[in-house]
Amino acid sequence: MGYLKLKLGIAALYALTLLPLCAAAAESSAVSVIHSTFHGWKSIIIRNSTAEVVIVPDIGRVMQFNLADKAGPFWLNPAFDKDMPADIEGWKNFGGDKAWPAPQVDWPKVAGRGWPPPTGFDAAPFTASIKATAEGPLVQLVSPVDPNYGVRIQRTISLDWRKPVLKIKTTYKKVRGAPVRIGIWTITQLAAPDRAFILLPPRSRFLCGYTNLPPAPHDLKIEGRLLSLSRDPANKVKIGSDGESLLWVGSGADLLIERKTDASDSKRESSPLDWPELGSHSQIYTGPGNEMKYIEFELLDRLRDLKPRQETSFEAVYTLIPRTESNPDAEARKIFRQP
Repeated sequence: MGYLKLKLGIAALYALTLLPLCAAAAESSAVSVIHSTFHGWKSIIIRNSTAEVVIVPDIGRVMQFNLADKAGPFWLNPAFDKDMPADIEGWKNFGGDKAWPAPQVDWPKVAGRGWPPPTGFDAAPFTASIKATAEGPLVQLVSPVDPNYGVRIQRTISLDWRKPVLKIKTTYKKVRGAPVRIGIWTITQLAAPDRAFILLPPRSRFLCGYTNLPPAPHDLKIEGRLLSLSRDPANKVKIGSDGESLLWVGSGADLLIERKTDASDSKRESSPLDWPELGSHSQIYTGPGNEMKYIEFELLDRLRDLKPRQETSFEAVYTLIPRTESNPDAEARKIFRQP
């Protein structure tokens, strides 16, 4: 009888140790990945009970991130479809979320032109694969090798099993050619908000907390660690900061985008010359006009000197948050837990 009790006790203990694994498996199964179409393009949709992500591999972009019951703030060109023509500069401004090489000032030297963006990063179709992991399914996009940078982009896209939280890990892999100095630069195009915010570090390296090229933002303000502005319909505006958390507040759901800092990298001392744009870790761009009403949230990574077979990566976390405060400043203070 004593042996039987011991055996049953061991079996029960073993079953209890499996419960977290079984629960995790059940939770991850709540995320579905399906093939679909989006405005005439083949697409992949990742969906859980609270949100969905729309990916279009043929243009290498995440095009939408929505709550289950309402649209999110990702901006889509009103003319977006398979036959959308290029603009007068030869660029197709689709919208959505993408990655380019930083710094942009090096494009003429490396790619032979300052605009449009390098072809391997912006104008070529990516291959897509769906992978199963312990945390749930993910979609991996892989670009062709850019002919000038000799770099391939890999973007790994996953959705939390339950929450409206999207993670995108962007990796640049140097495949061939001479060493190149490069940084990861992600750009998320968003509809015009009521107000856009950056959470500044406790001690910014910028004298005023930010840097910008003229013209100056028409309504920028800093209150404590919160820098904010709205879209200027009359002028192009771009500011940079060393903050790594950006918040979009508008109708519907707020969007928080945060750069996930690698623990080992955060301990390294760096100078502004180690980063693009005089030390910027993030940027906000607002476009003018009455037809293309969008802004951009941009995250930047440290510049690296990549040789063949070397790579660099960082992860960004996107969180949709139902808005509760009518005042954008109060909403930002609540989300960032600022007085």
